[in-house]
Amino acid sequence: MHKLFFAFSIFFFLLLSEISVSGEETQEKVSDNLIFDGYYRGRFDIYSGVNMLAYGDASINSKGNIKGSSNDTIYLHQIVAGFTYTPSADWEIKVYMYDARSWGSSLKPDDFTKNIGTSDEYGASYYDEHFELHETYLKKHNFLTKELTFTIGRLQLEYGDSRIIAPGVWGNTIGFLWDAAHLSYKQEKNFVDVWYGQTRTKDADEFSLVNKHQYQGIGLYSHYEKSNLNFEPFAVWRNTLFHDTVANENAYYYGARSYDESPGFVYDATFAKEIGSNGDLEIDAYGYALKVGYQFDNVYKSKFTIGSIYATGDKNPTDSKKQTFATPFGAITGPHYGRMDIMVWSNMKDSQAAFSFKPTKELLLETAYHRYELAEANDKWYPFNYANLPGNNYADIGDEYDVTLKYKATNNLDFTAIWTYLNAGDFITKNDIAQNDATKMFFQFLYKFSSK
Repeated sequence: MHKLFFAFSIFFFLLLSEISVSGEETQEKVSDNLIFDGYYRGRFDIYSGVNMLAYGDASINSKGNIKGSSNDTIYLHQIVAGFTYTPSADWEIKVYMYDARSWGSSLKPDDFTKNIGTSDEYGASYYDEHFELHETYLKKHNFLTKELTFTIGRLQLEYGDSRIIAPGVWGNTIGFLWDAAHLSYKQEKNFVDVWYGQTRTKDADEFSLVNKHQYQGIGLYSHYEKSNLNFEPFAVWRNTLFHDTVANENAYYYGARSYDESPGFVYDATFAKEIGSNGDLEIDAYGYALKVGYQFDNVYKSKFTIGSIYATGDKNPTDSKKQTFATPFGAITGPHYGRMDIMVWSNMKDSQAAFSFKPTKELLLETAYHRYELAEANDKWYPFNYANLPGNNYADIGDEYDVTLKYKATNNLDFTAIWTYLNAGDFITKNDIAQNDATKMFFQFLYKFSSK
């Protein structure tokens, strides 16, 4: 069924992409409606004492195997390029590709493969994905009514603060890209979006559109605002498509986000409940993110926040319930859970504080502190899957310190530098995972280009 759906989607796109301007229109008018653009991102990732699959100088993963090196210096290349064509006010056609590659990593694409050696094996490459389809869709405005828009094709969906639905763009390969049909109803700043689709796998050298997809899902995300109050209810269904030999997951999410980011007192609060089933297990989990602070109305745009981020863990891994929360289709790396990229929104407590200001119009300085703990010591430390040794009950992952500099050199060129340090806690040192602290540094430039 899913193959038929995507075959129809591509046929539908190819058929309607033949839409063109009438013979009376000049070549100049065609040029006005056609934009070629994209970006090139280059980044050095410098690791010390950790990598993406293992913590510690010895790089020993949760299964006791050595995975890569803990002291990599990696150059990451990511390019997105394509065109947007708007033959009329009602139609929009996008065709974009992207390419992600790495040099210097001790981890290869196969190191990230899921369910190795089973019929449920699929690619989940973190650094490399070659000549892959990016946003490529047909969009119809004024679909049935003036306020309704219909889109079909390869979509990069992102809502709210990226915790619930987002592609996840910090990693060199983009996290979630959807092959989907999408409806959006919008009145001024308020909207309700619904969609059905499937998310692609990430194999370095295979074209995802012709491969089996990782998840199928239905989503609803909405936004309502009045004065400075913003309210965003959501609901999501997520179902694994690889479940011949691993548990079949049918997870249902509901919740809402509310925030106020205007000068003065600011807050940002998200709550998400997860229910459903994972094989024979009943899912009963939740997560929340709460941040409060103050945004100064001054030339420096100074902002201070404190926050508490929480996701349930499994109190009893041997019973009939699965209580480990996981974001449905949100970003799992990037600024939300620290710049070290060692925490995800599963079985975690993150007590955090952050301060940012702009010394100049072009320069932004951000500092942050994170205190990490496991929500349940009986569960694992995700994403690494380390667990307490028998008889241990440690929950302290450690303290993280982050410094980020962002500089906008021109309208087309941005620079980012990040330094982050983790002071390892008892869970790491007393479970013999490692005896070292860890640091990471990132140096990135992003160049945007456009025919207009």
